[in-house]
Amino acid sequence: MKTRKIKGTIHKKHNSRAAGFTFIEIIVVLLIVGILSAIAMEHSMNYDADLAGAVEIVKGHLRYSQVKAINSDVKWGINFSTNSYALQDENGVNANLPGDLPQNVTYSATLNPVMFDQDGSPGASSITITVSKGGASRTITIVHNTGFIQ
Repeated sequence: MKTRKIKGTIHKKHNSRAAGFTFIEIIVVLLIVGILSAIAMEHSMNYDADLAGAVEIVKGHLRYSQVKAINSDVKWGINFSTNSYALQDENGVNANLPGDLPQNVTYSATLNPVMFDQDGSPGASSITITVSKGGASRTITIVHNTGFIQ
């Protein structure tokens, strides 16, 4: 490092590349961290929204089968498999459900198939259905006797 004397004091000439980060470097790093955080948050929020949407679709299909049973002389319900489900009557005959089934979702039910009688009741026991996607899960409960779906 070079030194020079100015009016009785000694000043050291500083190197133009001192240790540390420049303001621009810090701003660039903060921008990159912000962008990566936004992408991670969006991805996480999409799983939650997809799962909530899937649960509402399943509830709608359960209510559809319940109404079909109330307006019929036979029991109707939903038969769940691991990655899908189908509307069927008490004789095991499948029928079409309105709309599309949720994609990339898994299901499990405490009683399968979930059947409703002519009063819309699932029977004397409450039924729990677990809907899972991306490591998260939500449950649907069908209350015994009343058939209330929550």
